[in-house]
Amino acid sequence: MTNSIELKDQKGSKLAILQTLRVHGSMSRIELTRLTGLSRATISISIAELIECNLVYETDNRLTTKGRPATTLELVPHSTLIVGADLDNKTWTLGAFDLLGNVVKTVQIPVHTFDPEGTFKTLAAEVAKFVEGLDKKPVPLLGLGVPGLVDAGHGIIRSASESGWHNVNVAELMQKEIGWPTVVVNRHRARGLTECRYGAGQQYGNMIYIGVGMGIAAGLYIDRQLLSGSLGGAGEIGHTTIEPDGPLCPCGNHGCLQMLAAGPAMEQEYRKLLRSADQPLISDSIEDLHALKVQDVCAAAEEGDELAVRVVKKAASYLGIAMANLLNTFNPEAVVLGGTIPSSSPLFVETATKVMKMRAMRPLSAGTPVKTSMFKDIGGAMGAANFAFDKNISISFFT
Repeated sequence: MTNSIELKDQKGSKLAILQTLRVHGSMSRIELTRLTGLSRATISISIAELIECNLVYETDNRLTTKGRPATTLELVPHSTLIVGADLDNKTWTLGAFDLLGNVVKTVQIPVHTFDPEGTFKTLAAEVAKFVEGLDKKPVPLLGLGVPGLVDAGHGIIRSASESGWHNVNVAELMQKEIGWPTVVVNRHRARGLTECRYGAGQQYGNMIYIGVGMGIAAGLYIDRQLLSGSLGGAGEIGHTTIEPDGPLCPCGNHGCLQMLAAGPAMEQEYRKLLRSADQPLISDSIEDLHALKVQDVCAAAEEGDELAVRVVKKAASYLGIAMANLLNTFNPEAVVLGGTIPSSSPLFVETATKVMKMRAMRPLSAGTPVKTSMFKDIGGAMGAANFAFDKNISISFFT
């Protein structure tokens, strides 16, 4: 129990208040009335009960237009814990968070198999021990950020080309292993949700997040909520066609964006240029070209290596084209770039932004900022936990 009194919510008013404060942050009673559609009387009664339950508190932390302190309502930190995990580069990042985006505890779990069942069982084996180490019991619900096209409604990875996985029923597997309902979402869309609510995009209601690493995917956020699409595939820009006669993608199409602008494409392009130019390797620690990583290419470009600069600018230009198309289609307030490549290459971000502004309709692009993500390794786990809670929020979790 959260406290000594029973929290009832027959009309859903308290749940609506809690969810609104979760998604939109602290606000006044007037703003809460407007966003929830509840009457002032209902807001007043519900808030009093939530304060008594130690789930919400009032604070004078904002000035009105007349210079007087305005009372705002906020969630109580650490009153409720949610759990999520993110799979990236054969490592699980497992974390516990409160509803304000505060990180309570995290742990890294290496994966030593390419088998999907073994990958998820590796995580499942650590969840119970992780939860036991928390100071308070979390909501019995797990959110997972994973690669590929995810059918979030059924908890199934339909296709993850980089892993060679198809129709992996993650929700069923994890329910059997840990006994918790499990919600699955594409890891880039999970990271974008974190940026939207707590990070670089938190001041915007409508934004686009684009993750660029070994693959490319986007998340579309309307009123601070993830737009999933009918199958959970809204934002699969990595598989949009940029060059009709371009390289063959594992998805079966030619010229997909991720075959031109993601990590493997940049590594391959740089190897080709090094061989043709007969130049030495960029680092003494790299024994051969096959050990070259995209981070090495980005680092070399930042140091002025001409071949690396060419590779980064070429890949970023392709991404900029895709960004322009997204701007013209969705007209977001902002774009946030995250993932390995934008995080390690200011040149990549600068080039992609320049191309985007050059190719998008000027009235749409002129006032649209492009930012880089604030959360790194933990963003996917936090976003997955929040996405799972969005889909399964219940007043019983607060009692």
